Amino acid sequence: MQRHFFHLSSVQGSRRPIEAFAFDLDSTLTRPYLDFSRLRARLGCPEGDILRWAEALPERSRIEALAVIAAFEEDGVEQAEWNDGAEQTLAEIQGLGFPVAIITRNSRASLIAVSRQLGIRVNAMVSREDAAPKPHPAGVRLAATALGVEVRAMLMVGDFRHDIQAGRAAGAMTVLLTNGKDFSSPVKPDLIISRLPELLVYIETETFV
Repeated sequence: MQRHFFHLSSVQGSRRPIEAFAFDLDSTLTRPYLDFSRLRARLGCPEGDILRWAEALPERSRIEALAVIAAFEEDGVEQAEWNDGAEQTLAEIQGLGFPVAIITRNSRASLIAVSRQLGIRVNAMVSREDAAPKPHPAGVRLAATALGVEVRAMLMVGDFRHDIQAGRAAGAMTVLLTNGKDFSSPVKPDLIISRLPELLVYIETETFV
């Protein structure tokens, strides 16, 4: 029987079995294609979580703000392109037989549109309509259920603290993609990488009779 292992070198060379992967979308599988500073200016939203800010507005203002956010995401679809090494990394992970999910704070409409544009095919997609958005762990748990694995056997890969917070809260392993930028956060991932192809170094296959 063949099993796959994720080697957590940050934990003194210990090994933890992994059965599935979950990826964030924007700035992880794709290059950044949404200008959030422009969205904040349009909404009049201060620094912080845009979705949480919008949800706290009075009903009419909330509906209007969420409509602006959805339109903003859809307008950005044409700008979406693969992140550095992402297409190759995803193909190799799927070639090893791992099921894959995408978990995003974006709308389902924009998630589907970006996936169609880039030809992304995965086993499960979780948008903000499907579960409470990250950093809430609900989406990570939902993805694990959809992939048929225990959440502790899934690896959550993302570029922002929300991805790490959601993954850790759910009980998944976590990898932070820095895209070459500095990272500082009280929430620590299991692994930090600068480019997605580095992830392949930590996947090992062992065969048991």
